Amino acid sequence: MTDATRRLGIVTGDTPELTEDGRALADALRDRGCAVEPVVWDDDGDPSAFDGLVVRSCWDYHERLEAFRGWLTTAERASTVLNDPELVRWNVHKFYLRELREAGVDVLPTAFLEAGSGATLGAVLDERGWTDAVVKPAVGTSSRGVWRCTGPPGPDERERFEAALERTDLLVQAFAPEVHDGELSLVFLGGEFSHANRSVPAPDDFRNHPDYGNSLEPADPARGVVEQGRAALAAAAEANGRRPEAVTYARVDGIVRDGTFRLMELELVEPYLDLARRDDAAQRLAEAVAARVGR
Repeated sequence: MTDATRRLGIVTGDTPELTEDGRALADALRDRGCAVEPVVWDDDGDPSAFDGLVVRSCWDYHERLEAFRGWLTTAERASTVLNDPELVRWNVHKFYLRELREAGVDVLPTAFLEAGSGATLGAVLDERGWTDAVVKPAVGTSSRGVWRCTGPPGPDERERFEAALERTDLLVQAFAPEVHDGELSLVFLGGEFSHANRSVPAPDDFRNHPDYGNSLEPADPARGVVEQGRAALAAAAEANGRRPEAVTYARVDGIVRDGTFRLMELELVEPYLDLARRDDAAQRLAEAVAARVGR
């Protein structure tokens, strides 16, 4: 199969409109002669009509997780799905961080709490000696449902936590003050380091997402930090029986403390990659996609 014979879909969420990243990737793939179009993951289209489907901006998957998992199963039977569906299934639930920690990755201190366990926020904080922490749903995107608790939790915070834990698994992470200076995102394409960004939250917030007013700037991390990010990606690939080069795209997010990169999240499903503003990044991702689809 040549590039000119490939028909590729860029998978989106509730609308077929491509993001800035999606448009940059589509243009780079078209430059290779591929036919490219957006694909809404939950429409009634036939995935076998595509040689490859690149999951990119399906930000609503967490609202209908079982339906999304079903789509992945259907799609992988009919086409090449990127990232690999096994990696995607593993990555949509943030308890993967526990597996990476057990594999030796330096993960930001995190408590993993199962829905219905009856844990209380006060007990979680007391047991770990934390006075400042962030609560996250184990399945979610775009910082939705994420909140910060400073000091002993009050009645409203206790009630909010207990109600959330009845519905879903939760993570509680020790708050990292370094995020105010910028959360570091390391982007890997085809298993190789491509570029990095530093995301700085709005002055009155801690969440690093455009919905909450963050700013983004290029970063030039030390080689040792990049290698620590690469090791985290390699551990994720190994946990799923894959090699790092089989991971078409990844964004490794964390902070640097005392020269050590501490992982906060590893994004393998729908991360913003800043392709359009980086020389040749979209072309490198297109090359990685073509290599996987044509293997």
